[in-house]
Amino acid sequence: MRIRDLPFLARRSRPCAGLYLSTSAAALAVAEPGGEHLRCAAEPIDDPLTSGRIVAELVQRLGAQRANCVLVAAPDAYQLMLIEQPNVAAAELRDAVRWRIQEYLDFPAAEAVIDVFPFPDTAVRGRTPMVFVVATARSRVEALVRIATEAQLTPVCVDIIELTLRNLVHRIYPSAEHAIGLLRITPSSGIVNITRGDELFLSRRISGVPRELGDSAWDPFKDALLLQVQRSIDYYESALSQPPANCLLVASTHGWQARILGHLESMLPLPVRSLGSVLTDALALDVFNPASQRLTVDSLTTAQDEALAAALPALGAALRSLALTESAA
Repeated sequence: MRIRDLPFLARRSRPCAGLYLSTSAAALAVAEPGGEHLRCAAEPIDDPLTSGRIVAELVQRLGAQRANCVLVAAPDAYQLMLIEQPNVAAAELRDAVRWRIQEYLDFPAAEAVIDVFPFPDTAVRGRTPMVFVVATARSRVEALVRIATEAQLTPVCVDIIELTLRNLVHRIYPSAEHAIGLLRITPSSGIVNITRGDELFLSRRISGVPRELGDSAWDPFKDALLLQVQRSIDYYESALSQPPANCLLVASTHGWQARILGHLESMLPLPVRSLGSVLTDALALDVFNPASQRLTVDSLTTAQDEALAAALPALGAALRSLALTESAA
């Protein structure tokens, strides 16, 4: 079994949803046909033992019972690696990478659920082909599926946060002519992606993100954040020989959005924009926090912007669920 495949069939008559679950938060999103209207909600998790109850409450709040659902694993639940592609037949690729990456896993390779997806050919340019490999323990996938099923969702696949964020950016900037960076920061977690069209060129975990995104933590962290984002952009443009990135989208929770935007705008040589404002300009979005609120770019509040940042992985997963359901028809 691959991490992104589950033995369920998407049914066209059902709603389409995305569920993101970490040890500290849960987010659920539902996509209507066409993917132009989405509704979402997110809740903190103080005790992992309450995860199932919180997910069930989100399902009730959004009316997502029996929805075809793409599940999103939290970043600390899997490992993502970029390796040289083994010279084997496509049918043998997963088995070949399983043993190549076993020394990097913190659990037995035989218990790993593995998936492989391509690294863009335009970033290789005659060198050895590369592939992204994602690996997680089977028990983690089974636990995520169990929570979703008990909450009356119908899992159709498991995805990773790097690809669900790519889905969102691709929805807004579908052309491969646009190279878009996306930075998402939440307590103890950060990620920066660079995508063109539907291809992921770079994904980097931001290190050193504080557990508390408060006033005292900002000054010690801001320059480290800038350095990691700048190095990611430089690597994409120089090492991968790609055209300059067009812009960087930023999404953060816990009161850091304005600080990150201001700091990166003043220090980076490319436009820096709030992802919340870009999303609300491109899509019809309702946030249930807990009551339904229709978001508009002209009246987006800080609380709404942060609610969107918390729900981003689920929103991207809901779009993939919709695409899978439509292709299954």
